Amino acid sequence: MGGKTSTITNESLRPTSSPIDYVNTKNDQQLDKPVRGYLEGYYGKLFSWSERSDLLRFIASVSLNTYCYAPKEDAQHRLHWREPYNTKWRNEFSHFSTLASELDINVVAGIAPGLDYSFTRKDNTSDFNQLLKKANDLINDGAKDILVLWDDIDEDCYVDRNGLSEGTAHARVINQLSESIGRPVWAVPRVYAAEIDNRNNYLEDFFTELQPQQTVLLCGNAIVARKVSLEGLCKLSSSPIGSTRDNDSNNGALKHRAVVWDNFYANDYCPRRLFLGPWTGRQHINHYLLNPTGLPFTDQVLLDIAVSTQSSVNSDEDWTKALSRHGVPDAFLTLAPYFTQPFFGDRDVLGDPRDIDFIEPGIEVEQAIEECLWKWKSPLAREWYPFIFGLKHDLALTHGLLPRDRVLKTQTPALAKRLLR
Repeated sequence: MGGKTSTITNESLRPTSSPIDYVNTKNDQQLDKPVRGYLEGYYGKLFSWSERSDLLRFIASVSLNTYCYAPKEDAQHRLHWREPYNTKWRNEFSHFSTLASELDINVVAGIAPGLDYSFTRKDNTSDFNQLLKKANDLINDGAKDILVLWDDIDEDCYVDRNGLSEGTAHARVINQLSESIGRPVWAVPRVYAAEIDNRNNYLEDFFTELQPQQTVLLCGNAIVARKVSLEGLCKLSSSPIGSTRDNDSNNGALKHRAVVWDNFYANDYCPRRLFLGPWTGRQHINHYLLNPTGLPFTDQVLLDIAVSTQSSVNSDEDWTKALSRHGVPDAFLTLAPYFTQPFFGDRDVLGDPRDIDFIEPGIEVEQAIEECLWKWKSPLAREWYPFIFGLKHDLALTHGLLPRDRVLKTQTPALAKRLLR
């Protein structure tokens, strides 16, 4: 994705290196409360308001406390972020936020200006004023916190212009917005995982400039991480062990509160796949938001699995119980190895053939597929139908059992041509 290049000057964003005093504000009192919840932050799917409300009720039922609204498919969130939301949208968001408040759930509303944010315009229509107005609108409509996202933009859009680096510029926007709205701001830096190139010391500049009351969302060692640890978050945020925020059980060694943006179950980058296994490798993470699939019933299952298996003594048993609570038939357990987990970016040995876990199918697998496809009827079954049917085709293709006409009928032209070559 490309951004419109703008020149950064030292005059356009004044330094805000001194922490702002938020004593006795509700946000300050809640700053160290564990953040655990749902992140609507994926590509390709956009919930209806009724689906979001249903998800809020489920989040409350499993004792989670946060809903972060940052869907890439909301044009006014990202692509056309300067455009104000219309009255209908604002009314829906306000009703949603009211319900969240009744359920004791914190709504974090995201704005993603990074594609074309200008750091130089200083008149009444400046991009900062546009950002501030949108943030105030969201707060007035019920958002408890504002999240500014610099993720998924070109890495060289705003680097080292007139002596102000990209990382410094991004952090100063956060600090200035925080000062203007009178509360801490959440942020996603452009480099939000260790596997992203930290060109021109972006992270060092960002975290040096960012005031300590702000909250940062990070993925850890990889965008899709096998393990997430406090040590890895410290390394990513350039925080030495033993820094500030000692009263925070998750981030005692971090200068800023770090919330894990967790893509363990995300499939927007591989929409033909679905991951449903136990939530592992996060045993000691206290602050997290799951960014899953955008399939409403599936995401309820995934939240339940995460809550049930994060620190479980017997994760497999608790995972099975979670599936059962949502009406998943026992037959699916036979197919579960095909849907356990993604390929992680922080595998110990990348490219190892053992990364491809393939279970040789037998009659039991075939029978399980047929039962799940034709005898399991529920809203969740309808969401999983294309993935189970895809597995049926893939297994047949692997063993040369899909006739030529069936390949042409069921696969995309590009893939069918490759398979039949």
